[in-house]
Amino acid sequence: MQRILLCVDGEPHTEKALCHALLLAGALGSRLTALHVVDPYLEKYTHEIYAVGRNECRSHLDKSLRQEGTVALAAFVDQANAAGIAVTAELADGERAPVIATWSANFDLVVIGGKVLEGWYRRFESRNLPEQLFQRLAVPLLVVR
Repeated sequence: MQRILLCVDGEPHTEKALCHALLLAGALGSRLTALHVVDPYLEKYTHEIYAVGRNECRSHLDKSLRQEGTVALAAFVDQANAAGIAVTAELADGERAPVIATWSANFDLVVIGGKVLEGWYRRFESRNLPEQLFQRLAVPLLVVR
């Protein structure tokens, strides 16, 4: 496994995945790429805004989502540098599962964090990224809980 893709979202449930990816990359001498996908999911709600300021609202949301991704990636890069592991950070736009699936074609392993979801409604509500990726990826997927 020479190339590992780590999906970074800045959420607490991904901390273990970050640690596992660093351990794997260090032990195997792999190149590690951290990817944050700016998901347009929230933008669909801005289409419902018909008031003055709609464009400003959408612009603010876009900037906020990109900033969130930039902060999450920077925090991970700092963590990787502290561990002595070189990492490339990438920010992409689009729906998470298709974007990650496209990126995965250039990697030997994809690592993501997974939430423990109880009940069918919670799994449906979360859009269950691990399940979506499992169905799409042609490379191994490591889901860390």
